[in-house]
Amino acid sequence: MRNLLTTRMVLAIGILGVALPLFAALHIALRQSKDDAINFARTMAVELVRRFDAAGEQAMSANQRLKKFVDADPCSDARLQLMREIGLSSSYLEVVGYVADGRLICSSLGRHGDGIPLGPMHYVSARGAIVRTSVDLGLHQGERFLVLEREHCAAALHIEMLTDIFMDRDDVGLGLLGQRGTQLMSSRGPFHPDWIPRLAGARSVAQLDDRYLLVTQPSTKFDAIAYVAIPAAYLRERLISAAMILAPLAIILGTAITVGVLRIARQRFSMIAVLRTALRRRELILHYQPIVELASRRVVGVEALLRWPLRGGRGFGPDLFVPLAEHGGLAPQLTRYVLGCVAADAPRLLEELPDCYVSVNLASSDLHSEAILDALRLLLSDSGMRPSNLLIEATEHSFLDAGRARPIVAAIRDMGVRVAIDDFGTGYSSLSHLANLQIDLLKIDKVFVDAVGTDSVTSQVALHIIDIAETLGMKIIAEGVETELQARFLRDHGVQFAQGWLFHRAMPLEELIETLAAANGSNDVAAATGSPSSNGARVS
Repeated sequence: MRNLLTTRMVLAIGILGVALPLFAALHIALRQSKDDAINFARTMAVELVRRFDAAGEQAMSANQRLKKFVDADPCSDARLQLMREIGLSSSYLEVVGYVADGRLICSSLGRHGDGIPLGPMHYVSARGAIVRTSVDLGLHQGERFLVLEREHCAAALHIEMLTDIFMDRDDVGLGLLGQRGTQLMSSRGPFHPDWIPRLAGARSVAQLDDRYLLVTQPSTKFDAIAYVAIPAAYLRERLISAAMILAPLAIILGTAITVGVLRIARQRFSMIAVLRTALRRRELILHYQPIVELASRRVVGVEALLRWPLRGGRGFGPDLFVPLAEHGGLAPQLTRYVLGCVAADAPRLLEELPDCYVSVNLASSDLHSEAILDALRLLLSDSGMRPSNLLIEATEHSFLDAGRARPIVAAIRDMGVRVAIDDFGTGYSSLSHLANLQIDLLKIDKVFVDAVGTDSVTSQVALHIIDIAETLGMKIIAEGVETELQARFLRDHGVQFAQGWLFHRAMPLEELIETLAAANGSNDVAAATGSPSSNGARVS
């Protein structure tokens, strides 16, 4: 029975492994054929609009130049010469002339006696131009012009010039319509009057029925809409061509998937998949490590540190899963997860420690996206935290692209939230960028704190960082303080705040509150956590 089930499972996987890629290939081929046709039609429609816009701008320019030329005789030699100059300098205008009573009296071609009748107007454009289509100026047999008339100035252009686009198919229709798509100005190839209701007032859209793919592109400058109609047969041909290429590849791929999926089914998920699952199941938890004022040893804030515990007491450290999240594109999701946990913990924390702030670490990608601003606003509104109850930390690496990080940092500070550079001295920071970013605090990395008061070559780095912070008017938090010698040394050299096992380890929220209550007295925990600033909570 087990063998039968296994055989059926393998058979089902084999069928799905081949069928799904094949169906996917056909779907891709169908979508690709449609996308190719739309892109092809859109390119032509854009070109039609470009040509009409150029012709319209030349017609307007001709009108302006003739209006500025003051002459009692509209057909004087000087005015005719100007018309010729306009005609020669215009790439789309064939004839420029003077119109009276619907007749072309004179033009860049000369005087026309009683005038050439232009025929009835087709319509009046939104700009007030009289539009006549298919006008015979008597120049060559069968030659027709589109004539735009305004204030007695006429500009004529070949109808075919607008639609003279090279194509290897003669069953593609294209053209231009005016008066918001209700009046046909110029067309080439198939055109069906029943398209007009679909074209009227159309935006840049693509419409497909059983006969044609109809793509429209309106002009943003003039009252004109270009259309391109591609027969549905063209799409079917493209579909067959694409399917002939993709189907064999899909079968080969499906066969490979059938073999591979049986092997992959025996393997565990990748670490990224495990992390994604852990986030979905909310298996990661927050611990909080207090930050103290060195002068008084009072707690002024806590840093939110993410932990990933596993069964059996083991777990993954942030030095493993944070880079993993960044590599796997989960950094934004990880940040939102932390902010959500802080929002859930903040009411309980602030109930006991109203002047305390929570320090939250952001990923590099967070400082390159405005989405983090909405997330922080949501955190403040959902948790009841004041801006002074929140401190944002980011590593030096996050500020390498200062041009992208600067507006995000500025927006965070405009919210009243302070910003700190974490692990300062371990990365690369331009001092000019550091000053321009207007950071509130620097955090000295533990590697430099460990060296203070020793003969190590890195023992002087902490002092240099302190000098930099003082020059830029920033406060300092020292990380990883483990001995009284380190604490006194840092305090005596101007470091205001510190965190580390000398004071408190990172702990869950309830344990944090209990620990501080026991250390400071349960009657006035909040007072024991105030800072020496006027509001008792701000670090800077």
